[in-house]
Amino acid sequence: MSTIWLMISVLIIIIGIFGVIVPFLPGLPLAFLGVFILAIVTNWHLFGAGTLIALAVLALLSLLTDYLSGMIGARWARASVWGVLGALAGAVIGILTMGFAGIVIGPAIGALIFELLAKKGTKKATKVATSTLLSSVIGLAVNAVIAVIFVVVLFCLQ
Repeated sequence: MSTIWLMISVLIIIIGIFGVIVPFLPGLPLAFLGVFILAIVTNWHLFGAGTLIALAVLALLSLLTDYLSGMIGARWARASVWGVLGALAGAVIGILTMGFAGIVIGPAIGALIFELLAKKGTKKATKVATSTLLSSVIGLAVNAVIAVIFVVVLFCLQ
């Protein structure tokens, strides 16, 4: 029975790591679930508490990066509250409807639409959308770096 759980946990870790770039997968939080199952299956001999805490922090940081990078870009461009809410709504809707592309494009489209609805003008809305798009791309790069750190911690700090 434990061999099956061992295989399942390793599969979940692999799927989670690929989830950083594959749409509809929670990425590192899923990989952390696999690590946690692996720790339980091995009676906590494979991973110490410090490693599990470090991996949990990285998984949460990855999740925050996914959802907040677009909002941060919108605020950096001095978006209105509507623009920031649009970036958040665009991130959620984009991920659900467009997958990987939605992570980048969704917040920008949401910020653009909400800024236009708030009657901030085309120039301002375009500036906010461009900044949101740029910050979403930077967020993906940061998430990729977090994934690399996750893998390094997973394999080196045992």
